[in-house]
Amino acid sequence: MTDDMPPAAVPTSTAPGHSVPALAAPDPVGSALAPREYPQALRGPKHRWWRPLLGLAAVVACTVVLAGAMLLYALAFVVAEALGVRLPDPSSLTDAWFVSPVGLLVTNLGLALGIPVALVATWARARRGGLVSSVLGRVRWRLLLGALGVALLLLVPLTFAGDLLLTQLDLPADGAGAGSGADGGAAAEEPWWPLTPASGWLALAVVVLLTTPLQAAGEEYFFRGWLTQWTGSMLRWRWLAIALPAVLTAFLFALAHGAQSPWLFADRLVFGLVASLLVWRTGGLECAVALHVANNLLAFGLAIAYDGLEDSLLITEIAPAEGAVSIAGTIITTAVLLWWARRRRPALVVPEPAERGTR
Repeated sequence: MTDDMPPAAVPTSTAPGHSVPALAAPDPVGSALAPREYPQALRGPKHRWWRPLLGLAAVVACTVVLAGAMLLYALAFVVAEALGVRLPDPSSLTDAWFVSPVGLLVTNLGLALGIPVALVATWARARRGGLVSSVLGRVRWRLLLGALGVALLLLVPLTFAGDLLLTQLDLPADGAGAGSGADGGAAAEEPWWPLTPASGWLALAVVVLLTTPLQAAGEEYFFRGWLTQWTGSMLRWRWLAIALPAVLTAFLFALAHGAQSPWLFADRLVFGLVASLLVWRTGGLECAVALHVANNLLAFGLAIAYDGLEDSLLITEIAPAEGAVSIAGTIITTAVLLWWARRRRPALVVPEPAERGTR
């Protein structure tokens, strides 16, 4: 047993002359008291048809607050202009700004807001915000950090091997390494050595190391976390509650990246599907977050090393061969993560005693 597993029931002895209480019959599948996997974690004894509306209202409220903050900045910009003070004009931001250290910092922190939004929405829905992290109601840090190490150990050689394969087959390849479904992409074809970083690479590297994990986690908390559980809590049937959120969140996740070619869309769609598989089979977001973080750190790191960050962030298409290699790398990494996580024996269902004490 590991610390990621819920406490198991332990038989107790009784004194002579005392009867042993009968064990309760297992709850039928689909009932409020049946064991609940991650997608249906919020469908507990207190579930009512209207409760998902509370979570949705919380997400809308957070969106309104964010829109209000943007409106306040617009007002401050007008006032500052009148006073002769210059502030960054949002309407004049260029692609170059988004790949600057400040622009990348703002972008990553903006996407990281998915974490508090998901926590607040889950709390509003079930009064247990931690359930969006895992079925145990908390982040299982050993599982997260271990999975991150495994993902990095796999993705680095797979990226080099994929690029070598494309080169040997004389197919279009990205000299700075192929990105996978979450982020990343193509830059100009260049040899692996020497490195060709642009000026300011150190500041960019610091921003990537400090904020890209938050950005990746923010996307996972919103798509594979809140949106998965919000959809799953409205579905009584187990397999539908597993399959429908996985397809829905993967499609919306890929679509959220903007205009893209079919192969790039497929790459990101597959990433979303395997991330949902990891969440379901491990009972939480940790392995999916680890895969996303490892992918983005590698993609952005290579883009900085070869001065291709703008191409990586603004990518809209990849060659079919590159997409196929990237998808294969994602699937291989996911398979190994599933095998590794299974040996850790993480909790897969919500511990019922902890749930019954909540409102």
